[in-house]
Amino acid sequence: MRTVIRREKNRRHQADHTVLPNRERTPQVFDKLEHLSQQLNFTLPECVISQLLISTDGFLVYAWCRCLFSVKRSAVFPSLESALHRLEDRALSRLIVDMESLTTSRFSALETLRQLAQSHPDLHIYLLAAGHDPALLNFLRACGPFHILRRDLPIAPFRQALLTPPDPHNASPPFQPAQWRLICTLAQGESLKCAARQLNLPYHRVAYRLARCLAQLGLPDRQSFLHLLHRLTLDANR
Repeated sequence: MRTVIRREKNRRHQADHTVLPNRERTPQVFDKLEHLSQQLNFTLPECVISQLLISTDGFLVYAWCRCLFSVKRSAVFPSLESALHRLEDRALSRLIVDMESLTTSRFSALETLRQLAQSHPDLHIYLLAAGHDPALLNFLRACGPFHILRRDLPIAPFRQALLTPPDPHNASPPFQPAQWRLICTLAQGESLKCAARQLNLPYHRVAYRLARCLAQLGLPDRQSFLHLLHRLTLDANR
């Protein structure tokens, strides 16, 4: 009984403003990159989009929005046609196109991206492709100033590859404009003779340009090249 009374007496004499040591607030320490991203989020307007992802793959879109980047500065569209109003934005710095999930032909998408790269030279365009098709990867590298990324990369290397500025010295030599005109004609199903007539060139000149394309892509013969064009021109909706 005396012990209980003594405890109550000590409690009444204690100050009401006493704060326990373990309840003191300690300043939080943020990572420098996180602090920088928070500053950008508060300084940039809400309508500014810095990067676009073109994909219909639900798993990729989920990983992009939840694990890779903030949704505030990113946008996802199912096709290039639906993102045309955003592609002209000068604040856009990165465009990532999933070539394996396009709903239209990949060749038509490459033509659109080539025109976009000419009108928007500061835009970094990344193409996501499967890593088990070296002929397709070489063709994508030669189509323009594109950066090729494998779709099967883990999340951490994938994010690091997008955040690291690409080295222009590692880019492959692109197709020349005369070579691309020949490729577009062959992609329409025309033969070499018809391509020579449409391009107003002698047949041996057209055959020489095609041979240079084969050597640049590392393909053994014309049939393999035409087969590659046929796969690129297939429409996923058909």
